[in-house]
Amino acid sequence: MNATWRLGVVASCVACGASRIPVALRGYEILVERRDPEGLEMARAFRENGFRVRGAVRGGSRPTAALIFFTFREPGRGTAPWLHLRLANTRTGEIVGAAMIPLDSVAPTPRARADAGIRALLAAPIPTPP
Repeated sequence: MNATWRLGVVASCVACGASRIPVALRGYEILVERRDPEGLEMARAFRENGFRVRGAVRGGSRPTAALIFFTFREPGRGTAPWLHLRLANTRTGEIVGAAMIPLDSVAPTPRARADAGIRALLAAPIPTPP
């Protein structure tokens, strides 16, 4: 295999990953500071979907969106917990991406939650301010 052909294959694979990224999120690096199993799986899922991920804030870099995620359950019996994901611009604080998924329909592993959360985040429309 020659180097030109290999470079073309790599470029086309990168372009395929980038084409799945919503326009509002293109050009952003994703900041995932949590080092627990859920945070590590979220970082992996973002990388696999074409994002550049880092673990710490760094000045003078490309636009960055910090991942904020948590679970929430309404009070009462029989309510299912939901996984909430938010991507906030680290310079302005603006929410540039948001999604939520019910955890009762997702496998209980951190990997499955991360994959489902990223799919929902990439498919969800960007929220508009009130």
